[in-house]
Formats: sequence, structure tokens, C-alpha cells
Amino acid sequence: MLKAPRAIGKIGLVFVYLAILCLALPAQAKVLVSATKGDKLYTKFTLFYEDGTHLTTNYRKGLPVPINSEVTFVKASSDTISVKLADGTPLKIENVQEFSGEKIEGIFDRTFGKEKVDLSKFSDMEKQNIQQGSVDVGMSREAVIKALGYPPKHQTPSLDRDSWRYWKNRFSTFLVNFTGNKVTSLKGI
Repeated sequence: MLKAPRAIGKIGLVFVYLAILCLALPAQAKVLVSATKGDKLYTKFTLFYEDGTHLTTNYRKGLPVPINSEVTFVKASSDTISVKLADGTPLKIENVQEFSGEKIEGIFDRTFGKEKVDLSKFSDMEKQNIQQGSVDVGMSREAVIKALGYPPKHQTPSLDRDSWRYWKNRFSTFLVNFTGNKVTSLKGI
């Protein structure tokens, strides 16, 4: 008869240990991004947003947020990043992972930085297009990324391809065609 209470006691201790472990997990939650609330960050490319949201599908409509715009980090979750623009406007970056091909950590790293992007290596034409969030023949691949951001991976799985497909909106796309490192033509703009 004394063996049963000891077994129950050991099982009880295991449950107590598991309960303590479960309670400690939220305190050790995984850090999603390399920023804390209130950090000043800068946009790494010109992005557009509607109704307070930029979708990582990267539609080219709505209000622009030019490259090197200062933002204040608010918070991040597994599928969104919240920041405030310099004028206090809230902006949510919503990751549509099936199109971006990235987890929120990757989206954060390619969208925001603690330093402004150095634009001095780009030609005057490239700088103007980067600031406007537009693209033109003769731009380098890197300049296109700074101007338009990243094309959705479900249509452009590799940046080594000679054509990158971007979405104007939910229903229409355009192509940026390259020969080597330079844009040679645009289709659908």
C-alpha cells in the first residue's frame, strides 16, 4: 500500500515541474526582430501602403514611404511589424508569407535598418527613381530593389532571373526585364 502513494507523489512532482516550465515559456519568448519599442529605424526601399498597411505582396498603390524614411518601431508578431511614421501615422507591415517567401524576421531585415541607405553609389537617374519608387531602363538590379522593394517570390523565385514580376494591384502586374545587371525593358507599366 505504501508503493502507490509514492508513485502518485512522483507523478505529481512531474506535473508541478511541467506547470512551472510552461509558466516560464512566455517570459522566454523568441525575439522576432532586432529592435525594441521606441527604436528609430529607416526604410531600406520605397514602399507603398493603403489603409495603414503595407502588404509584403508589395502592391504599387497607395501612399509612398520613400527610402530612408525615419520610422519608430512599435512591435512585431509572427506576421506583422508595427511602426510609426515621422508624422505619427501608424503603419503595419503585414507579411503574406506565401507570396513573400520570408518569415517576419526576414521581412524586418530587408525593410528596416538602423542606418540610412547610402545612395551615393547610384547614378542621378537611379537616385531620382529610387526616391519616387519608380523604375526605368538602365537601372541596376540593386537600384530596382531600393526603388520598388522585393518582387513576390511566388512569381519571381530568384533575383538571378532576367525578369522580375511586380504587382501594381491585386489584379495586374508588370515586368522588369534585365540583361546582366541592367534594366533593358519594362512591360505592363
